[in-house]
Amino acid sequence: MPRRAALRMGAPATAGQKLYLRGACPDEQLAAGPLPVTVTVDGATLPATAIRPGDSAFELVFALPDSVVGKKEMRITVEVGRVIRPPSDPRELGLAFGAFEVR
Repeated sequence: MPRRAALRMGAPATAGQKLYLRGACPDEQLAAGPLPVTVTVDGATLPATAIRPGDSAFELVFALPDSVVGKKEMRITVEVGRVIRPPSDPRELGLAFGAFEVR
């Protein structure tokens, strides 16, 4: 993903379910220290988190706001505090995600 990405996905059916984000962060991205990650769900900002050096394969877990329980879908936005630009690629890169899941 670039600095910021958004997606729609099914909302939780019951209270207490959580949002799980799994992916990979290049070591090059973590060379400058922890990478801040901000996640919003339907405009509500979830608690701040960061991916730390040594956590190139990560799983982030968030409690979901009660306001999305029972909805058909919710909008997730993920933003990283900085990006990298590899010499061979003109794009700004943030994180690589493998899965977004509610359970």
